[in-house]
Amino acid sequence: MGYRNATIYVMSGTGNSFRVASWMRDAAAGSGAEARVLPIGAGPPAAQEAAGEGGLVGLVFPTHGFTAPWPVLRHACRLPRGRGAHAVVVPTRAGSKFGPLFLPGLEGTGGYLIALILAMKGYSVRGVTAVDMPSNFMIGHPGFPPASARAIIARGETKTRRFMEAIVGGRCRFAGFLSLLLGLVLLPVSLAYALLGRFYFAKMMFASSACTGCGQCAENCPFQAIRMWGKENRRPYWTFSCENCLRCMAWCPTHAVESGHSLGVVLYLVTTLPVSVYAMDWLGARLSLPVAANNVATRLLLQYPYILLSLFATYLLFNVLIRIPLVNRLFTYTTLVHWYRRYHEPDTDLGDLDGRG
Repeated sequence: MGYRNATIYVMSGTGNSFRVASWMRDAAAGSGAEARVLPIGAGPPAAQEAAGEGGLVGLVFPTHGFTAPWPVLRHACRLPRGRGAHAVVVPTRAGSKFGPLFLPGLEGTGGYLIALILAMKGYSVRGVTAVDMPSNFMIGHPGFPPASARAIIARGETKTRRFMEAIVGGRCRFAGFLSLLLGLVLLPVSLAYALLGRFYFAKMMFASSACTGCGQCAENCPFQAIRMWGKENRRPYWTFSCENCLRCMAWCPTHAVESGHSLGVVLYLVTTLPVSVYAMDWLGARLSLPVAANNVATRLLLQYPYILLSLFATYLLFNVLIRIPLVNRLFTYTTLVHWYRRYHEPDTDLGDLDGRG
């Protein structure tokens, strides 16, 4: 079948998901559709004209915590009613290559969670599949060598184009049921990432002394999560809105953007103080609370706001101290990220990611 139009929404930090979305756009355009790629996070959904029979809507996004990131969930919920439009969901996941061996990532519940939301909004979901692209989690490991990255990308392109050939040809393609099952098992991990993990990662970000204060990271952040502090000697400050997309790290012209492992240790030590235990003991002694109230769930409810507040306060103090050259060098040289190879999708630039390219 042919589509009149196709709107491919994409969340992309280092360009992997954008590249997959661009392949999907090209395939739809090749079948006669008026096709475009729009970034998630740039504003409210603009798919009104694509909704309805003859339209195709796609969502492409990276996997965070073995599920879909919060901005993608919000975007899917805000899309207009489908009114019979077709939809496809393509999460990208962390592919790896070691010698001749290619290892897949794990998208977990990401693809089918978004597909469920779209189905509930009246879309006819025609396909769900995950595409392996070079793992870009530069907080955890160096970027892959260019040759290995290119090899992973080439396999991803082949899979994406075959998937889209089936979709524009009127067929359905659903894959990833084993990953879905594993994702259901890992739901506690996904929930922990959504409620805590992403905030820890946000507050591990800082700029080394190589930072020139150019503001490129803040200007190009898709979620406006970076603020430039200071009138002279400006430095970026990462807010809780950070989604750990690592666009700032991937494209920093001086490689000044770091994620501090030593800072992460400090944050862990501060946030794991058993404040909830002290609070329950204090309240129990004064208010004669029943023993049943002093349980794990109650303590978690008390500990959670403390964790967020302590993350904020510790990071605020850190951003004052990091302006001291000795402190900056200490945290810079005690993070492995400083020594890692940076990565972004080689055929993508910043202008592509925000729709200017």
